[in-house]
Amino acid sequence: MAGDLRNSFAGRWIGTVARNLRKIALFCFVVAAAAAVYSLTRTQKWTAYSVATVPGGQQSSLGLGALGGIAGDIIGDNMPSLSGMMNLGASEVLDLNLVFQVLTSRSVFERIIFKYDMLAELHAPSMDMAIKKFNEYASVTLSPEGFFVISMEADSREISAAIVNDIIEFANQDLSTIITSRARRSRIAAEEMVRAAEESLAISQRDMEEFRSGTGLLFPEEQGISMVQLMASIETELVMAEAQLAGVSGTMSASSPAYIEVAGMVEYLRSSMRGRTSEDSIGFFPVLDSMPEMLREYENLAIDLETRRAIYLMLRQELESLKLEEAKDSPTLEVIVPAVPAALRSYPKRGRMVIGYTAVAFVLALLWMAVLTYTRQLLDSEGTGPFWREVLGTAGRQLFLRRSGREPGRTDR
Repeated sequence: MAGDLRNSFAGRWIGTVARNLRKIALFCFVVAAAAAVYSLTRTQKWTAYSVATVPGGQQSSLGLGALGGIAGDIIGDNMPSLSGMMNLGASEVLDLNLVFQVLTSRSVFERIIFKYDMLAELHAPSMDMAIKKFNEYASVTLSPEGFFVISMEADSREISAAIVNDIIEFANQDLSTIITSRARRSRIAAEEMVRAAEESLAISQRDMEEFRSGTGLLFPEEQGISMVQLMASIETELVMAEAQLAGVSGTMSASSPAYIEVAGMVEYLRSSMRGRTSEDSIGFFPVLDSMPEMLREYENLAIDLETRRAIYLMLRQELESLKLEEAKDSPTLEVIVPAVPAALRSYPKRGRMVIGYTAVAFVLALLWMAVLTYTRQLLDSEGTGPFWREVLGTAGRQLFLRRSGREPGRTDR
């Protein structure tokens, strides 16, 4: 039994390994030392990752159909389907593939490369090559449960985490500009109508400002009432002064000081009455004769201003409602596990590299021992030995490894 094992290929291979065990150990030691030195020369890499999801996989209507009807009536033919857009009806599943495409889009990666000036670092002559190399370090995967795992490998702990966070931020910015829902289309149309209503309101306010600065009527109703009260007070003073003048005219001459004083008061009151009814007034109160016309113009401007203000406020309310609906309807990435700087480097794993290379070297040494054992078995065999020695000799002569003057097994006589 022992003789059979010794003469078998396995026995010969084990014997060869045992005889060369010191050489194998030395070879493995040299490989381990070379692997250790090699691992020390490698650039260190750190990997940061983040887990994000799109909250609210389904959405439902907010019941804003009535508000959409009001906005549709205000806007008219320009936006006839706004009411229907507000009635979103049944819930619909968000398109996670859209978010994945945005996360891995060229626009997001270009912004990352430009922000961190990675063209020189990646040694890329063009942006296409830079993005291709960037994909070797960045990874975005979508799990069956709907979670996005974003990871990045970089030369620094902080940079790897910052790039992951920027990828999510830039993707959210792109998602906020992509029209992915009817609510967003309605919101864009409502924003245009709000801008038009705001311009119209500004024109009406400017007309009211020009009217007030031109007429001096800051508060027309209050100023009109005060003007009537002032005229009544002046007229009362005038009647009393005329009565006093009539009383003193019978007892005093026209040249007496008392008569002249009362006559001057009467004349002043009469001129004041005439000036405030038919001439331009330089005081705070407007001219009484022009008050009806001014009030009519003011009422027209006030009605126009209030109408445009009401339309503007209603459209603003509609726009805010559409923004709320859009926030529920539009996909947005929410971070579940934030990217933080890694404590341990991801590359190189020096211990793993040394053990791996040493194990490979040991396996190669065993395979080489097996090859040597099999070759010797062929050469030492009586049936195959002469043939293979002849083949090796012929090959050696063809490759100028042997002198062609003598053949193996042949002696000169």
